[in-house]
Amino acid sequence: MNRSFQVQVVRHGKIKLPKKLREENNIKEGDILTLTDLGDGIAVMSRHQSRVDEISNELAKELKDSGETLESMLTTLREVRMENSAKKA
Repeated sequence: MNRSFQVQVVRHGKIKLPKKLREENNIKEGDILTLTDLGDGIAVMSRHQSRVDEISNELAKELKDSGETLESMLTTLREVRMENSAKKA
């Protein structure tokens, strides 16, 4: 379900979230929302802080610990693509 809501910026840069949105997402006064700048002027709000950086750091550590490198992954990807292309031919 892709819904969008309009909010208006008021005095001191404050915004008011529509009541329906607050109720459906259990957003209460004092809750912290994270604004993510997507680079093209669009911001996404989330009640929970993004874990993308944390997860990518964990993944990078696991790959390094296993001896995997970006180059070895790309080499494997190329090999798999070549095998799949040969099977289709």
